[in-house]
Amino acid sequence: MRKIESFQMKKIYAIGHALGITGNGSEDELHILVSGVTGKDSIKELSYQEAMAVIKRLEDLQGGTAAPKPSSRKPKEHSQRPGGVTSGQQKKIWALMYELKKRDKSPNEVLLGDRLCAVIKKELHVDAIAKNPFAWLTFSQGNTLIEVLKGYLKSLERKEAASDGIVRPCEDRKPG
Repeated sequence: MRKIESFQMKKIYAIGHALGITGNGSEDELHILVSGVTGKDSIKELSYQEAMAVIKRLEDLQGGTAAPKPSSRKPKEHSQRPGGVTSGQQKKIWALMYELKKRDKSPNEVLLGDRLCAVIKKELHVDAIAKNPFAWLTFSQGNTLIEVLKGYLKSLERKEAASDGIVRPCEDRKPG
């Protein structure tokens, strides 16, 4: 089996650095992404094909363009990257998550960031970490996540209405 080549390793680290996901050791976001794509913890252990898969994923996250240079102006409330989840999408997702938390029947000990990561893993099949759950999501995945969370809220509303004994017409039904 063909091993990773030095140009691939350099490219993985360069794109990771441009995306701001490199750090110290094997616990940084770049290594977590590599592990999610290949199942291997070390970039040096990748095969040529696995390295190509990691590079493709990183390029998808990068949006096919180089990351913008840092500006001297005040950072946005939510960080975003080209081709990724926008600041507006992130605000909407967090608003929906807080609405879901508000409707919990009993207190939930799980942190909201961890709950969001679980939803992302279940619905989008993408690993996420609570520190930056949107790091590896694309713009369209952000839209999908918003719709999923809206569906969760609608389901909760239906359950609440059923437990109250109130029958409300379903808005999705067409008159027959």
